Amino acid sequence: MCAESASRAPGQNGSGPSVPRPRDSGAASPSEAIAWGPPQPLVVESEPARQGSYPAAPEHLDLISFLALLHKNLDLDKLLCSYVGLVGGLIPAPAIAIYLLDPSTSRPIKMVAQGADPRFLSAYEARGRQCDPVFSNVARRLETTSSRLVLPETSWEGHPFHRVLSVGSLEAIMEAPIVNSEKGLVGTLNFGRSPQDPPFDDDEISTIDRIAQHVSIAVSHACELNELREHRSTTDGVLGAMDTGVMLTDSFGSIQFLNLAARRVLQECEASPALASAVKEALVHNLNRLTASRPATRCIRLPRRCLDRSAYLTIRSVRLARDSDLVLTFWFQPNQEPNFEHLHDLLTTQEIRVLELLAQGLENKQIAEYLTVSVDTVKSHLKRIFCKMNVTSRAQLLSRLFYQT
Repeated sequence: MCAESASRAPGQNGSGPSVPRPRDSGAASPSEAIAWGPPQPLVVESEPARQGSYPAAPEHLDLISFLALLHKNLDLDKLLCSYVGLVGGLIPAPAIAIYLLDPSTSRPIKMVAQGADPRFLSAYEARGRQCDPVFSNVARRLETTSSRLVLPETSWEGHPFHRVLSVGSLEAIMEAPIVNSEKGLVGTLNFGRSPQDPPFDDDEISTIDRIAQHVSIAVSHACELNELREHRSTTDGVLGAMDTGVMLTDSFGSIQFLNLAARRVLQECEASPALASAVKEALVHNLNRLTASRPATRCIRLPRRCLDRSAYLTIRSVRLARDSDLVLTFWFQPNQEPNFEHLHDLLTTQEIRVLELLAQGLENKQIAEYLTVSVDTVKSHLKRIFCKMNVTSRAQLLSRLFYQT
């Protein structure tokens, strides 16, 4: 089977590749295959290439069917394994491989092979690639070619690379480029035949050249999708670590995404009809008042039994783009300790302390007890705060503090 694991290719210098490295897919794959790519050791499940013996491949596979099966694979690992398992039905060869290369160094970062002797694969990376005239021609001209076209038979038999091929009992080879429109050469398709097999003819070269164009497109799409998956995984991790609730909905309120903090609030809503009603009302209010250019904000007061204590929950919604149907909503949760030290130029130290306690949901009497002052003193502080902040209510004050536009 195509190895589920992947390791660093022999001779790789460890520099970061341009082609994304996908996670293991865990998918079933062709028999008698080898795969490598970071981060695990090379796993070999292959027999050496034998004279006149080709790996099993689907019989009577036409090019259109092959391309249809190839483009069905959106996962890079599955794509590579599917390719080596199917292409032998079009181009019979005892040794087949597909390499992904670092465009800046041409070093391999991922490979799947079928029927190739593992000793040859190691020898190729150790001393073969640097003297491989077919690879040099493919890399320079970005065209499919074979050993028959690069060197005459007499020169080929005396070439240093011919001795490397003998390690794998191979004689004739053919290679085709995998090309990215922005990065250039990002991989190769490789075929090898034994001395008893016929060399690759012009029709086979033409067929592989067409296949290479489709593989190039499929690999580019798979790599782009893998990058998107990695970016989404990173984004989900960042949003999940935030204390602020984040919710993505459409303009009708249908939920598309919730981070952990938002999920906690919804779990509390399930246990508290009062909280559920208040949150729903606030979301409906925001969606109804939302415009493309201006966010909508609503503060709701939570009863003490909700979310462990009495507090305000500020819900702010903003459309992602002017022509987008998606709405991003942030929830300032009451268990977040607010800090308003940045208001020192506007408010006194005592006023800031009153403001922090107010944001935690404390009533005037509770604030007075906490600060060991009278309720009238708290009211006086709040009156001055309202005046300085140019607001007329607690909800308006908290909205301005947490989400000032």
